[in-house]
Amino acid sequence: MKIGIDVDGVLTDFEKFQFERGEKYFGKNSIKNENAYEIEDIFHCTKKEADKFWIKNILDYCLNYPMVENASDIINLLQSEGNEIHIITRRVHTLRKDMLGKIFRIMLERFLKKNGIKPNSINYCGPIDYENNKLDVCKKLNIDIMIEDDPVNIKMISSYCKVICINTKYNQNLDINDNILRIDSFNDMYDAIKNFDKFKNNEKVESLKFYKDKFQKNYSLVRSVGVPIFKGLFRPTIINENNIPKKDSILLCGNHLHVWDQFPVICATERITHWMSKKEYFDSKLGPFFKKTGAICVDRYGDASIGTIEALNYLKIGSAVGLFPEGTRNGLKDSHIKNLYKYVDDNFECFKDKIKLSNPLLSQVNLLEKLYNDKIISKEYFLEALFNVKEEMKNLRDRKIITEEQYNDSLLLPFKYGAVSMAYKANALIVPFGVTGDYKIGNDNLIVNIGEPFAVDDDLDKANIKLRKKVLKLIKENEKII
Repeated sequence: MKIGIDVDGVLTDFEKFQFERGEKYFGKNSIKNENAYEIEDIFHCTKKEADKFWIKNILDYCLNYPMVENASDIINLLQSEGNEIHIITRRVHTLRKDMLGKIFRIMLERFLKKNGIKPNSINYCGPIDYENNKLDVCKKLNIDIMIEDDPVNIKMISSYCKVICINTKYNQNLDINDNILRIDSFNDMYDAIKNFDKFKNNEKVESLKFYKDKFQKNYSLVRSVGVPIFKGLFRPTIINENNIPKKDSILLCGNHLHVWDQFPVICATERITHWMSKKEYFDSKLGPFFKKTGAICVDRYGDASIGTIEALNYLKIGSAVGLFPEGTRNGLKDSHIKNLYKYVDDNFECFKDKIKLSNPLLSQVNLLEKLYNDKIISKEYFLEALFNVKEEMKNLRDRKIITEEQYNDSLLLPFKYGAVSMAYKANALIVPFGVTGDYKIGNDNLIVNIGEPFAVDDDLDKANIKLRKKVLKLIKENEKII
């Protein structure tokens, strides 16, 4: 796609500059018409007074006035996706063929360079009645979408191509047609280009809130300290770490046994990975740590979609996101233990301590309880097996009381659809992983096995089943190593 971008009023907040510097020059509360474009109309001054204003302020504006927030990141993102960026501007004096014109062209080129923008071309234009006006340039370059603020230019260019209008006071009276889309700021520009018709029809579009990964420095620093300590304490075995792509958007998805399950994966790749973590962690004493390293807050009892949108934003800019599709750790919580206690006559605290010591999988306890309720196993066997669930599930499989498929399925909780849904929406690859073992200092049984990446199509049911099977396969491979 070929995208034309104006400078003054688009890459800079020209309106704000005129208001602030104008009041400083003409006096406080001197604005007479805030909906006007020219200084003489805004402050009801003469042309000569307006010229004096610009003589005093033009160099500061051209050399020092900042670019609008996120503009350079958005433009670079668009270019990285194969789009062409063409600067098309009517900046004052740039069409002059003398030294003054050269100076103003150099100042604009340096402004773009200073802000990290390398356009495919820079085009200097004249007024509407000039032979090299903006419409002529758009036609010459075959522009698909023009980003503009001047209502006269917007109306003229919209007869040829789509135009995104940056909302200002001076373009409020613009007559909108099907080729014009009004947005509030440059921050909405990326999504407006990608979803022009959806924006126009007021459909919900998940909006980007940022355009580059700002946590690389913090994450790398913490990782450089934390990984050696973690490896020294728990000695994880990392298998197939080369399956993690070094660039482009990916979702790292695996099983969840322990609060530290992301750390073996972090050891496997130097890529910054934004792990989706429950809000309770952010509210704890470790909250600042989670925030400063780019973790994504998921409010399980509030609006969880906020975390999902943030994860999608990271994926859209080519970052990595980590999550556990089971949605929670596959272990017994106090509420599960209270539910099981109804089957026993023992002291609750003794029962609780004994069952926690065996550290069973919730998914296997659920299957064991189902076997008892379906009268496939006796109450005596059920109560005895509760304290050695992992071994007894293997025993039930070997005795063919449960099938191999049932046993394998009991190793994981059901997978939620968030992972495959995000991968599809963001066109990201899923990288499955399987973690087995414990986190006891000095043990050598902690293993993380990284699977091959795969893409997701619009059949999310099929993709979710595929993901769960791949994670299960990796877990089974780990069992053979142990």
